[in-house]
Amino acid sequence: MPKIIAFLGYVPFECPEDPIGKPRYFKLVNGLFYKRLGELIGRDPEQLTDWLSGRRKPSRINTSRIAEFLVKPKKEFN
Repeated sequence: MPKIIAFLGYVPFECPEDPIGKPRYFKLVNGLFYKRLGELIGRDPEQLTDWLSGRRKPSRINTSRIAEFLVKPKKEFN
């Protein structure tokens, strides 16, 4: 997806406002695997898979960790 975004010059869809939609959007836009996103957030990739697929909801603590991660400045992801 990052190459498509670079080619287009913009992201062809909007970032959702919900706390689970944002990390899903971040993962997609940056072309990350669950393993790498889990390393960045500090959570197990299987846990992220459950959250982002809707099988489970993150606890309040994990929701706040996701929110903290999303507001931190980002450098290189891959």
